[in-house]
Amino acid sequence: MPGFGEHKRAVSSVKFAPSRLMKKDRPNAAICASSSADGYIKLWNVQDSWTTAASSATSKKSGLASSSANKREESADGRGKMGEGGDDNNGSAHALEPTVTCGGHTRGINDIAWNPVSPFLASASDDKTVRLWDMVTGEPLVEYRGHDSFVFCVDQYQHMIVSGSFDETVKLWDIRSGDCVSTLPAHSDPVTSVSFNRDGTVVCTGSHDGLIRLWDVATGECLKTIYAAGNPPVCSAKFSPNSKYILAGTLMDATLRLWPVHRTGSNLCSKTYKSEHHVNAKYSIVADFTHDGNVITGSETGKVILYDLQSQDVLQVLDAHDDAVLAVSAHDKLPF
Repeated sequence: MPGFGEHKRAVSSVKFAPSRLMKKDRPNAAICASSSADGYIKLWNVQDSWTTAASSATSKKSGLASSSANKREESADGRGKMGEGGDDNNGSAHALEPTVTCGGHTRGINDIAWNPVSPFLASASDDKTVRLWDMVTGEPLVEYRGHDSFVFCVDQYQHMIVSGSFDETVKLWDIRSGDCVSTLPAHSDPVTSVSFNRDGTVVCTGSHDGLIRLWDVATGECLKTIYAAGNPPVCSAKFSPNSKYILAGTLMDATLRLWPVHRTGSNLCSKTYKSEHHVNAKYSIVADFTHDGNVITGSETGKVILYDLQSQDVLQVLDAHDDAVLAVSAHDKLPF
């Protein structure tokens, strides 16, 4: 997020906080977290960044955050509400400072994920741990240890955390106790992506072994295995908002595919998204769904590409960064 201050190393992930976590008097607040190879997490109040820096083409896109390889009020139940911090009219977006900074990992952070119902952020790190943070105070809450190698991806659902690692396993954690409740021998290569479905009953995992797998959270059973022709390494995989599809990106062929979850036949995808602007041969670049149901992704060319979900056409190409765009995040309420 070069418009909003800089981490000291590559920014690995950006995630907008769910709109349901915002204060009632600021329902359109836009809070975004970023993580970096520098080992830190930063929280940004970007609600007015696109109005105070209207001369910037990228900051006009109110529902989008992207990251490059370059560089409270108490609620009734005691959990914090977000949407405070930072001056709403403090000048240009280039002067914006983080409202919260979290440090504690001993090595770089690869991924972050918000809890859908609480202001908690989970982080996955090269120090082989997952950590949970209170993003109202910036304080660490729980450290989860058990992986034997770098933890590359993480997701949350209410009282559960799922993590994937270069040790080729997926682990499910109890948020409250910190215990590992299940270890899945998920893949034969590093796990690059994990995603809960909308009700937390199924986890989707992706790996450099070219496989996407669906797992029953309660039993640990593998429900389905999905793969593209030629088994290109999977760099990202996530459920659609309605959990009927999986959006997955693959290395080398630089292709996004939309896979139906319930259709029989594991090598048939519904949609394919690919363009000359979309280059992905080296990094695990993340894609996302926009508020209005389209698809957004980064590129190693420094561009951000917006695809029409149905027609698969390129709707827009943004010259966003000077280096590879590793991650994008679309707000769940504000339009792109």
